[in-house]
Amino acid sequence: MDKGFLPISLEEGIQYYKNFKEFDAIFVTGDPYYDHPLSGMAIISRLLDKKGYKVGIIAQPLIDEDYKSCGRPKYFFCITSGLLDSMLANYTPMLKKRKNILVPERALMVYTQKIKSIFKGSITVLGGVEATIRRFTHFDYKDNKLRRGILNDTKADLLLFGNSERSILTLLNRMKQIKIDSFEKIKNDLDLNSIEGVSFRIKKGKVNPNIRMLPSYEGCVADKEKFNLLTRTFYLLPDEAFIEGCGDGFIQHNRPCHTLTEKEMDYVYDLPFTRKLHPSSRNFDLNKSMVKNLESSVIIGRGCWGSCSFCVIPLVQGKEVAKRSNESIVHEIETLYKDGTKKINDLTLPTLNMYGSRCALYKHETQIYSQIIGKDITVYDKKDYCNQECVGCKFRVLSDDLYPLLEEIEKLNRKYSNTSLELRSAIRHDIILDQKKLFRKILQFVTRLKIAPENLSDSVLRQMNKATASAFKEFLKEYKKVNEEQKTNKNLVPYFIAAHPGSTKESMEETKKFCKDNDLFVNLTQVFTPTPGTLSTATYYTGENPITREKVYVPRTFREKKDQKNILLSKEEDIIDDNG
Repeated sequence: MDKGFLPISLEEGIQYYKNFKEFDAIFVTGDPYYDHPLSGMAIISRLLDKKGYKVGIIAQPLIDEDYKSCGRPKYFFCITSGLLDSMLANYTPMLKKRKNILVPERALMVYTQKIKSIFKGSITVLGGVEATIRRFTHFDYKDNKLRRGILNDTKADLLLFGNSERSILTLLNRMKQIKIDSFEKIKNDLDLNSIEGVSFRIKKGKVNPNIRMLPSYEGCVADKEKFNLLTRTFYLLPDEAFIEGCGDGFIQHNRPCHTLTEKEMDYVYDLPFTRKLHPSSRNFDLNKSMVKNLESSVIIGRGCWGSCSFCVIPLVQGKEVAKRSNESIVHEIETLYKDGTKKINDLTLPTLNMYGSRCALYKHETQIYSQIIGKDITVYDKKDYCNQECVGCKFRVLSDDLYPLLEEIEKLNRKYSNTSLELRSAIRHDIILDQKKLFRKILQFVTRLKIAPENLSDSVLRQMNKATASAFKEFLKEYKKVNEEQKTNKNLVPYFIAAHPGSTKESMEETKKFCKDNDLFVNLTQVFTPTPGTLSTATYYTGENPITREKVYVPRTFREKKDQKNILLSKEEDIIDDNG
């Protein structure tokens, strides 16, 4: 056994842990075991191990023996489909089945049911992307209908959503204080109402009248406006708790976890990851090639406040940006250089130029105890009204904190010969126009710049909640200017979405013309995929924007979706032929 990895079997548990009898928690994941901070499962498992818990990992289970490899845990199985929702992993936007995918469709249901059948009475906790975006009533693209919240479909005991480091440690700490029995017998002792980021079943008599009630699953199915109301409510009130009815029962969703503080982020990302793919991973060579450039990526934060209507990042990572300190990041990079790494392949953040930014409305201090660093910390709440339109908001405080970080990395590159950094994460082009000094610094570390205008028709951009086409044109002028200043000609790589709600063939022609007029080469275009939990998906299902309540044209047939994509990718003569 490679001592660097956490155990993947009872036999390895005996070798890894002293006085081993059983694992405290066992992670079941649809992903290969990639022990890298880019993997949420790797972060949580390493954190629990650091805190003294015995952790086992079951990756890519296919047969009963896989599920049995780590035995029954003392506390619970923590179940995730991995970094992608399992239905998105299995199907293309045209609902064609992808090849070489080992995570099953509806993975959370498959894994939970299998665990419950093999280890009767065991406690199951859902977590990760799929659990988070499917926790409420949601539209399912494959079924083309609404589905119940994932706790109802899986029959799991608990769901931890979003950033769950604090919540899982709190849960385990309370379990340590009681005698473990069936979940229903210990449920009251866990005081679930006081744990942020947790969803759980409650009976009708336990409904708290002070918690906002969402439309029920049945109500959403009967009336699309109810589904839009549900979507609008949790979008406009992202920090609140909710209760949602389904059948004869209810699910209580506590408020999300407060954004991690800088000290907590530093602690989490300083854990001893091997940064390697476990050698027993299925399809090892294929997966190894996929993560090759990720090994030397360094995470600098998480979260995004861009509020793109189609994006799940605010649901999964949070809408406020949690950042690591410059010192922590520089220390990690220097450690990689000392270990022989020659190139850092990215400073990873969903939107690179949001590093260090904050919302001034989060100004009401609250003291909570952090199980991560073992002390009280100060977190902040927003009590003023907010329409969640963050870009351009007067309370949004931008930051150039990335600038001094890049300067420190330059010093390291001079200290360690033949080392370099390449920035690959995308920037937000409308925001960078207010960060022109930082823009110039970023471009010094870019070989090609990824940018996501998504579309260049203002009517579609409005449905996407993106900046206008004129803002992108202003960005292009600034980009050209910086290239001239730095005597470079770096490629711009724009990313577009076809067939988004509001998009027509005419709007795609408009986008194509913009690209041609501005010498933009287009090769990255994807058809919109309705993803659970987003505003765009609610618009796709209902034909009405949940926020503005305006009727929206929705391209639904595969033929039209392909045509819209082909307009952007085809040569001009091909478009004429298609239209003819």
